[in-house]
Amino acid sequence: MGARVSTWPVEKWAEIANPVTGPPFALNLIMPASEAPCSRTDFRRPKILLVDDDPAVIRGLWRVLRRQRPEYQVNTAAGAAQALEALSELSYDVVITDLQMPGGGGSAVLNVLTRLYPETGRVVHSSHLESSDPFDVQAAHVVLAKPASESEIVGAVEHAMQRVASELKRALNG
Repeated sequence: MGARVSTWPVEKWAEIANPVTGPPFALNLIMPASEAPCSRTDFRRPKILLVDDDPAVIRGLWRVLRRQRPEYQVNTAAGAAQALEALSELSYDVVITDLQMPGGGGSAVLNVLTRLYPETGRVVHSSHLESSDPFDVQAAHVVLAKPASESEIVGAVEHAMQRVASELKRALNG
């Protein structure tokens, strides 16, 4: 597989270069030609937040992600209030949330994610999809019906991260 070297355009260096010492640093990224540009998760462990009021669901999701993707840092929240507190303390790459929970439920979590943390992937994991608010479904990058298989759960997390990376790339390119 070929590789491409990505460098910052020379015109950009002129904008930040010191006339005496030149540019502050040089950056060359070598990546496989078939792969998308790097996202923020390429340089550190992706952080995943699991939000559900059912401890058995949290344990199941946690086990799946630890077994299938041990490189993920997985944190949990037992409801919307705890999730919102966790979001204010750490930056997450993906949040998997149930919709039907006490204290505002997944709707409150999705609302805050879309307004304040648009760079975070949003996965809805619920057994009440048919009765859910259309905004909740549209606000999610991925929607999973309970119960979901291990491959569906892992695939949903990866797809949500890819969607966010694509959205960020599109926003940067105008």
